[in-house]
Amino acid sequence: MEEEARVKVEVAEVQAWWNSERQTYASNEMAKKLWHLLKNHQANGIASRTFGALDPVQVTQMAKHLDTIYVSGWQYSATHTTSNKPGPDLADYPYDTVPNKVGHLFFAQQCHDRKQKEDRSMK
Repeated sequence: MEEEARVKVEVAEVQAWWNSERQTYASNEMAKKLWHLLKNHQANGIASRTFGALDPVQVTQMAKHLDTIYVSGWQYSATHTTSNKPGPDLADYPYDTVPNKVGHLFFAQQCHDRKQKEDRSMK
């Protein structure tokens, strides 16, 4: 009987732990931010103006003036060919082209954030 009670307590603790928020993911926070931004634009009848970014420098410059940045699979596949000649958008690029580029741009933004925080802390 004593062991059964102990097991029930342990199960309850594990269930409470699984139901708690243990770790927040940056991708989840960004998705929530985008969702709220788009819902706000929809409610106010406004659009989110955006441009396509090819590299982290462009993203850094765009971040000051835009609330969204567009990532195009065709744009990346067209600029990363061996012939450097863009072709028609047939979506014949690898399936992970856009997620890889988004990760690259996102981590570059995080790097710039860290640099800014370090600069501010030294002043």
